[in-house]
Amino acid sequence: MTAPMDLEDALARMLADLAAPAATEHVELAAALGRVAARPAFAATAVPPFANSAMDGYAVAAADPAHDAADSFRVVDTIYAGAAPTRAIGRGECARIFTGAPMPDGADTVVAQEDATTSGEGVRFTERPECGRFVRAAGGDVAAGEELLAAGTRLHGGHLALLAAAGVPALHVFPTTRLAIVISGDELRSPGARLEPGQIHDSARFALPAAAAPLPVEVVSVRHAGDSPQALAQAFELASEEADAIVSTGGVSVGDADHVREVLAAGGSIGFWRLALKPGRPFAYGRYRGLPFFGLPGNPVSSLVTFLLLVRPALLTLAGVHDVSLPRRRVRLARDLHKAPGRRDFQRARIEHDGSATAFERQDSNVLSVLAQADLLLDLPEEAGDLSAGTEVDAIDLAGLLGSR
Repeated sequence: MTAPMDLEDALARMLADLAAPAATEHVELAAALGRVAARPAFAATAVPPFANSAMDGYAVAAADPAHDAADSFRVVDTIYAGAAPTRAIGRGECARIFTGAPMPDGADTVVAQEDATTSGEGVRFTERPECGRFVRAAGGDVAAGEELLAAGTRLHGGHLALLAAAGVPALHVFPTTRLAIVISGDELRSPGARLEPGQIHDSARFALPAAAAPLPVEVVSVRHAGDSPQALAQAFELASEEADAIVSTGGVSVGDADHVREVLAAGGSIGFWRLALKPGRPFAYGRYRGLPFFGLPGNPVSSLVTFLLLVRPALLTLAGVHDVSLPRRRVRLARDLHKAPGRRDFQRARIEHDGSATAFERQDSNVLSVLAQADLLLDLPEEAGDLSAGTEVDAIDLAGLLGSR
């Protein structure tokens, strides 16, 4: 039996075997949220496209000698957002201007209306204005032709706003990755079903699609399979006909009812199985009918943790995302923590009011109540033993990955 593989080695081996699809789709911005850019996007126009006012006030030349004489300036134009100036500004002149309106020729600054006093057709300013104050320069945010985002970027609302402002109506994206999930286990029953002796309710049917929901992935099916090679093979065949990748739970250990590796080897190939990891030691990666296959442990916590640590970055890679790293932070332990050396351990923890972290006492791989309350996964090195309060450790933002904040 081969030695369990380190997490980083397993992840690197998987990602080296995966790639984004060659095909792309051209979609309008309205349909691009959450998709992954297949090509860089460039600004069609500058942002802003013209110099404009950042305040309601008066457009004027900062060097006008009338400022020194404290003379009254004559208002020769009124410029609203969406309108064009009707004339240039000369000596002793200014224009009433509103936020977002284009600056007139001859003016280089804006005096806020609260710093001005009007009398008849003229206006006086309380102090000499600074050149360029309250003026948004043309191209001050983005220059025409500038790269707005790189290929491999997953698009959020800020990206769409920037693309729209820069005059980009559509862009090339990768197709959405289709994922099929197979839940194995003779003991599993749907929530609400009457449980006979030895049976339990199926939680993975809901946990795994929920974990996949924030990703650029479409879960095309979730089906149950019994603990037999025939049942598993049938489920995997159906999954391979409708998906780009397959995830299964259970049956990857070495028990008499664990047949996933056997079926995987018959219909494809096994890349590796078993990790030096807690929770999640039994984990298989390979190919089934040419498709990436991820075999997760049957215990619900182990299943979800290995999905986040390994399957999530793999699915992001298949979707064309370049940065597949997990959101991490350093935290200080609020209390002593128990850990046995010899295996890398991801312990569930909550964040305290002062920002420190407390690991839950119960870390068993079947304890879902702790998982539901956890904010973090503390990443504890293989060689580490018990850790004392105040120790700084690496942590993964579990609540963020699960969409609870």
